[in-house]
Amino acid sequence: MKPFTAYPSGFIIFLFALLQRSHGQCKEAAKKSEMNLSVKYDLPNFIAETPIQNVVLYKHHVYIGAVNKIYVLNETLQNISVYKTGPVLENPDCAPCEDCRDKANLSNSVWKDNVNMALLLETYYDDQLISCGSVSGGICHRHIIHPDNPADIESEVHCMYSPQVDGEADNCPDCVVSTLGTKVLVTEKDRFVNFFVGNTVTSTFQPPHVLHSISVRRLKETQDGFEFLTDQSYIDILPQFRDSYPIRYVHAFENDHFVYFLTVQRETLDSQSFHTRIIRFCTLDSEMRSYMEMPLECIFTEKRRKRSIRKEVFNILQAAYVSKPGAALAHEMGLGLNDDIFYGVFAQSKPDSSEPTNRSAVCAVSVRTINEFFNKIVDKQNMKCLQHFYGKESKYCLNRAFSRNASYCRAQDDEYRLEVTTPLQRVDLFMGQFNSVLLTSISVFTKGNLTIANLGTSEGRFMQIVVSRSEPTAPHVSFQLDSHPISPQVVVKNSLAEDGYTLVVTGKKITKIPLKGPGCHHFRSCSQCLLAPAFMQCGWCGQQCLRSSECPSNTWTQDTCLPRVYEILPSSAPIEGGTKLTLCGWDFGFSKNNRFELKNTVVHIGGQICPLEAKYSNKNRLECTVPAARSPGFNISSSVSVGHGKTLFNIFSYVNPVITSISPTYGPKSGGTLLTVAGKYLNSGKSMKIFVGEQPCTLKSITASTVECYTPAQQIPQEYHVRMEIDEAVRDTSTHFTYREDPVVLKIYPAKSFL
Repeated sequence: MKPFTAYPSGFIIFLFALLQRSHGQCKEAAKKSEMNLSVKYDLPNFIAETPIQNVVLYKHHVYIGAVNKIYVLNETLQNISVYKTGPVLENPDCAPCEDCRDKANLSNSVWKDNVNMALLLETYYDDQLISCGSVSGGICHRHIIHPDNPADIESEVHCMYSPQVDGEADNCPDCVVSTLGTKVLVTEKDRFVNFFVGNTVTSTFQPPHVLHSISVRRLKETQDGFEFLTDQSYIDILPQFRDSYPIRYVHAFENDHFVYFLTVQRETLDSQSFHTRIIRFCTLDSEMRSYMEMPLECIFTEKRRKRSIRKEVFNILQAAYVSKPGAALAHEMGLGLNDDIFYGVFAQSKPDSSEPTNRSAVCAVSVRTINEFFNKIVDKQNMKCLQHFYGKESKYCLNRAFSRNASYCRAQDDEYRLEVTTPLQRVDLFMGQFNSVLLTSISVFTKGNLTIANLGTSEGRFMQIVVSRSEPTAPHVSFQLDSHPISPQVVVKNSLAEDGYTLVVTGKKITKIPLKGPGCHHFRSCSQCLLAPAFMQCGWCGQQCLRSSECPSNTWTQDTCLPRVYEILPSSAPIEGGTKLTLCGWDFGFSKNNRFELKNTVVHIGGQICPLEAKYSNKNRLECTVPAARSPGFNISSSVSVGHGKTLFNIFSYVNPVITSISPTYGPKSGGTLLTVAGKYLNSGKSMKIFVGEQPCTLKSITASTVECYTPAQQIPQEYHVRMEIDEAVRDTSTHFTYREDPVVLKIYPAKSFL
């Protein structure tokens, strides 16, 4: 396969080198050319009355599940209709779906907000929206979506609950979701619609009916509720572990003939530390005999001196996304374009806690690799019993030899659920770049050969970055979307089309962001602008980065950048020349392949070439040696040319430094006298030296009119010449400095005093 270029020679190198290569002299210029992180973009958005939990996109309509409401929006995020789901009056004597208004005045009746725990689309039987809330034991409602009016979700609403017959009162297949946290995955296989559900449960949370930790249930053909396929279609964490061993279900997806859940839970029943696990079982396995768990670690390794390596583990998954790679990433990972990749944003947790810190990493692993790892580890017998489901003394956990057949989906009676003990490890894609923020959201799409990740933070910042395994990259989009955290619930639509977009949730707000980026004017330098990914369609217009339709003149270009001079150090130099001149700015040595090239760059000072020193030059700094001038000149005409054009500046001056006096004119031969040299243009040039005789005078301060230094010691008390050297210019004083014998103390009077 022909190798692909993932990105123009490492965008991160260009961004970060602005500061790192300036040698301390061009920091301000580098900072001014950095990407503007404070830019504001006006984007389509909708603000609900209550916090948003879930989003579903269907037939150009956006369905939003929020507390007590389901909103229907059009694609421009304008509100079309609202369906009220709460608050709901709850009473112990009221069954789900029952009208309890006659019990409103009873003391044991409570009005409860209905949090949208799951919002799902089901199209096998009817086009319908299934909404599951936090009230009435976690039951669901289905809203028929009429083909001629997708905004109408109110005309035909059905409660999905059937009272249980005697003997099954505790088992409630219609009680689907937990208020503590839920992940629901809907699949359609062999004419059946199955719901795979992972629920967080604790002993303090006791709904009227039992909620299972993980389960598979089938939507009845009558569609009035659900049914478990067998009495083995669910697994429950043992009651004694429900508080000490909480399980949070973060993400769920289906791939080929497997269902996957991603969880955060303690490493073992006795451990206080948390980690992330992948759960896998077969889609058609109605009893989940093929159920397996395996730790997943996202790590960052950093090489240090003496060949030591520091390894950090980002142990708790915050959000995840599954999609196919672009050609460049597929080539780097040895995958096909149709292989699915699991992307996760992970955080480091606080010690012995599942609470995240502001330290994040992003890892990716192909689903094929996940399955290969499961198979390889199983073959090595590196596994154990699921003690949180069976207990340490269970027959499944004592002296048990675990086996798995080759298909992993036709489990025999003696094969059972197990836990793999060896973690699947992956390395941070962005090499520690996000180790000071908490990432809370990720979605991934492709543009051309590139794979692009949308990232969100706990502080409401939205970022876009190229995913590459071979070259370092940095965000090419980064702006403050909101003050609320960006939700893991994201939707990506039409990723391959010009008008593709993502829907991003922050608190009560949902925002539509174009996949090609919200705009270009966060790039403050021409180099950044033209090195942005091609799909962003950015170009340079005058002094700003815009799309061609936004440029009012015909100066829009995607090809060349003229250098920008911000300051010159020093701003003046002696007429003798030889001064090392530093030009600070940006877009120096620009090339479209992002290689710093000086072959076409020429600096002229007053019409004469200032020879460049490539070793000390970079994209923010040019260093050259000033030629000699015939006479002084102020703000002389100068330029930086790059073949296709030139940048003019007139902030450099040639001067003739002079010494007018020195003070004092004598001092002790031991030295240390503070000598002041007065004159004009004394702060010109780059290197200043004062000599008394042939010994250097230690500099204290330099201004345009004075230089202060401490005289050196001399062995012989006599007159000495005073000489000033500025770069290659030498100036002698007309007045000598006289050394005298050191003073001698003969007596101190008085010799005593009051205490």
